[in-house]
Amino acid sequence: MEIVSTSPPRKKTTGLDELLIQKAILKEQILAQKLQIEVSSKHFLAPVTFSSILFQTFGKGLNLVDGILIGYKMTKIIRKIFWNKK
Repeated sequence: MEIVSTSPPRKKTTGLDELLIQKAILKEQILAQKLQIEVSSKHFLAPVTFSSILFQTFGKGLNLVDGILIGYKMTKIIRKIFWNKK
């Protein structure tokens, strides 16, 4: 049988060196997040070019054709299921 301690866990005391290291790590993380925010904001605020518009409309057209073909195949299968029952 194992004896379990019921005393609350002790708080770990941190020294100044550990706090300085944690502060440096947090500063690096903040700088990385700032850089990521700058890159994403530049991406969203970039001017629209003709090629981007062309590729967007082409992609939408392909999605539309794909949806129509899938819908046609599904209706064909459903018709086979219900009309072949005798």
